[in-house]
Amino acid sequence: MTENQIYDLLNDHNIKTPKHKSFNIYEEFDVDFFPVALKIESEKVVHKSDFGAVKLNINNLKELNNAKRVIIKNLSTHNISLDEDDKFIVTEMVEGEEFYIGAIEDSIFSKVILFGKGGIYLEIDRDICYIDINSDEKEILSAFNRTKISKLFPQFRGKKYNFLDVINLVKNFQNLLKHNEIISEIDINPLIYREEEGFVAVDARVKFAYNKKREPSNKERVNFFDNRNILIYGVSSNKEKIGFALAKNSLNSKANLYFIGKDKKEILGKKVYQSIDEIKVKIDMVVIALPAHLVVDLIKKLIPKGIKNYIVISAGFKESGNIKDELLLTKLAKEYKLNIIGPNCLGYYNAKIDLNLTFAKSKILKGTNGIISQSGAVLSALIDIATKNNIGFSHIISLGNMCDLGFSHLIKMLNEDDNCETISIYAEGLIDGKEFLEQVRKSRKPIYFFKVGKSEASRRAAFSHTGNLSGSYQMFVNLLKNMGVIIKEDINSLIFSPKYKNLTNVLVVTNAGGPAAILSDFIEETRAKLYELKYEDIEALNRVLPPIWSKNNPVDIIGDAGEERYKKTLEVVEKFEKVDLILIVITPQFMTNPLNIVKLLKNRYKKEIIPILLGGEETKEAKEFLDKEKIFYLETLRGVKDIF
Repeated sequence: MTENQIYDLLNDHNIKTPKHKSFNIYEEFDVDFFPVALKIESEKVVHKSDFGAVKLNINNLKELNNAKRVIIKNLSTHNISLDEDDKFIVTEMVEGEEFYIGAIEDSIFSKVILFGKGGIYLEIDRDICYIDINSDEKEILSAFNRTKISKLFPQFRGKKYNFLDVINLVKNFQNLLKHNEIISEIDINPLIYREEEGFVAVDARVKFAYNKKREPSNKERVNFFDNRNILIYGVSSNKEKIGFALAKNSLNSKANLYFIGKDKKEILGKKVYQSIDEIKVKIDMVVIALPAHLVVDLIKKLIPKGIKNYIVISAGFKESGNIKDELLLTKLAKEYKLNIIGPNCLGYYNAKIDLNLTFAKSKILKGTNGIISQSGAVLSALIDIATKNNIGFSHIISLGNMCDLGFSHLIKMLNEDDNCETISIYAEGLIDGKEFLEQVRKSRKPIYFFKVGKSEASRRAAFSHTGNLSGSYQMFVNLLKNMGVIIKEDINSLIFSPKYKNLTNVLVVTNAGGPAAILSDFIEETRAKLYELKYEDIEALNRVLPPIWSKNNPVDIIGDAGEERYKKTLEVVEKFEKVDLILIVITPQFMTNPLNIVKLLKNRYKKEIIPILLGGEETKEAKEFLDKEKIFYLETLRGVKDIF
């Protein structure tokens, strides 16, 4: 596509272009606007600047003709000969701040817009943001505001920059992409911003691909969470087998459970059937823990019985090279409108009916956070940490290889379930990115998200683990940030952040100034903020603290503080109305007994208090006490990022 044709395409979608004229190589120039740029229009030349095929700041016809001769000579040195199919284009020189806008066809998210600082340093600075072609104005501004160049807006050094120009440009660019689906890649660089007319596309290139349009995978589904009669296939009396763990964990459920196995007639006091034909009720969900080669035929046998929900615990599918059977599972799910979780997964938990269909070792507590994870091992570890810290879940869904049910479907289902208040996601990769973004966009509940794949090594590991594409980490997380998703840097945050979601005003009590300063920096990097002490707060603390205390937040109660000073300080600060959370930093000093200080937390304080115990052997007893009492604590200052 020639530059002239690209300009026409851009103008059709209200994207401004400079004045321009095209001429064949033998035609005399007829131009009445200067200064101008002269460029070759030829399929033989893709990157014009690399071949000396662009000349800038031409001020008259004489210079224009000279520039033409120079370009022809430059091309000849690269063995490029021009003919009647080639043209020159003369474009008005447009000066102003250089931006960039483009789009790529991503393997996960389909069309994605890149927007930010342009010019020759685009690839070096990479000051760009990512925007979905379905993003609304709020998402567009959220993305743009994270670029450095956005700091020019609304005014910088006497020049005015209008945010509305950004919104209109991106929306026009979105329409261009939606109406021209065969565009696989487009770049406008430079995109010049001028105060009086907004953005002007100075140079552009377009690449086309005639690929078949992807069909959405969403289909009509029964509610995966609504199950009363549940069948577990593959139960075992062998305590080393997954089938035993599934049977044991499921026993306390309010659902009606049916076991099928071969080695016993009874397991854990419950009858074991040999065949589904012996069971006379209609089954809602089947959990399968059989060798992989038996799974497909079993589901084929169960489909005529009207069973729609399946959890395939079994490993041995695409993660280990058995792609054929996994594709058959996907085909069955699509053809018969099934819900299939897995294969290669830890299982499923629903607090509403005390339904634990996982083989996790730790007890699962009830709560309001729904967690979705591709990794069963990560999920098992998080469950263990949550139980230790008295944190519960409304739902736990281990996706495994995601042959059918994926993040988009489960975000939708969790949003429709009143028992779930927050959603946590551990993701290694996904396929249907557009559907995923759409459900995130519609979510009424906070989403906490941890994504594997920052490094090339981790992307390879994620692929070998679940067989899914990881994609670009930066694109992934920034598209989610645009919609208000809370991106976490530590997987433990997926259980702690939802618990402390409503706590933002923080007060720090410490016996050491250095750690408090470091902690303050970490808090500033989160959604939380340090509570600002009022005059009456300081006066109240003056009555219980030495005269040399810090007089601000963090409240440094001095290195010789013992449990009595901590106690009096906590009694004062817990009365501060606007404080949501109190962090108490305890460093092992001669006058400090960490155990006696943490024992204070057995008192019924009105505020949420989290101790931060710094040190090793000197804090060991205190940590053991907190573990025994199931009181949450941190062992590092950086750990504060886990809770916000």
